[in-house]
Amino acid sequence: MTANAIRVSVVVPSRNEAKHITSLLDAIGQQKYMVSEVLIVDSSSDGTADVVTAYSREHPTPPIRVVPVVKASIPAAVNAGVVRATGEVIVRLDGHSVPDSEYVALAVSALEESGEVGVVGGVWQVAPGANTLVAEAIARAGSHPAGAGDAAYRIAQATTARQDVDTVPFGCYRKTLWTELGGLNEELLTNEDYEFNYRVRASGRRVVLDPAIRSTYYARATFGALARQYFRYGWWKVAMLRQHPASLRWRQAVPAAFVAALVGLCVLGVFSQVARVALVALLALYGAVLALAATHASGRAGKWRLLPFLVAAFAAIHLCWGFGAVVNLTTGGRWPFNAADAST
Repeated sequence: MTANAIRVSVVVPSRNEAKHITSLLDAIGQQKYMVSEVLIVDSSSDGTADVVTAYSREHPTPPIRVVPVVKASIPAAVNAGVVRATGEVIVRLDGHSVPDSEYVALAVSALEESGEVGVVGGVWQVAPGANTLVAEAIARAGSHPAGAGDAAYRIAQATTARQDVDTVPFGCYRKTLWTELGGLNEELLTNEDYEFNYRVRASGRRVVLDPAIRSTYYARATFGALARQYFRYGWWKVAMLRQHPASLRWRQAVPAAFVAALVGLCVLGVFSQVARVALVALLALYGAVLALAATHASGRAGKWRLLPFLVAAFAAIHLCWGFGAVVNLTTGGRWPFNAADAST
């Protein structure tokens, strides 16, 4: 591996990643494109910074810097890293991710091919967060169309063609673009990547997904963690839509509309037989959809014992996302989150 003409800084927002951070650092060190520096922006209480410091002593190349922050949100942590980065190009990674060895090389190549490209990203190979049936079901649900919708970075495993998309995770972009757009929006504690990529597209640049660019992402390991994750996703999606209503996609409205319909029919059902019948019919239809999706995912995996756990995982994704969105709408975004609540 030799030095490259374009300096690349890898920025990683980190909170309590002591368990996973070494795998990420190993993967960065094995990149076929030499990374100029790694910035771990850390607000951990589990000794992650000590793990990184010890690792950097044994692996001096590429240089690794710990940037300590206090209770920083993910976008604030990313911004804190990018502003200190010396590279021309930024690759944003995550403590739960393990990029393939060609990740940086392919991303920089795609970014440099056209001045119209603003952000480049790849696909996730979603892996279980633990060695349990529940964790495996959560990982498979998160990479199935019934759980991921049309999020290309989760479901584009079978194609090899680059495509323009709304957003990518772990994007690669020029620092000058980040500066021009004012960095990530620190008012959004989730959906910050989507909102940044929306502004990239609004500026006339393209957001490109290349399926050859791959990373492993470790999903949540329990239903409780999954429920909290998707509640946050739904809540912060509405917060983002208040700022950019034109970014709304139909797939984002469906879970919120479904949860609102369930709640409305439950209330009306106290007074109306018709509402009670409609509620039962809606739940029966939804149950059939869940069963079909879980059957398809179980068959694709060749593990039928996953079926009931997949039903639960799909339901948690849909209902918690929708409930989070409805809570934001009904409280005017005043509960339960604020800018100090969610750190990396």
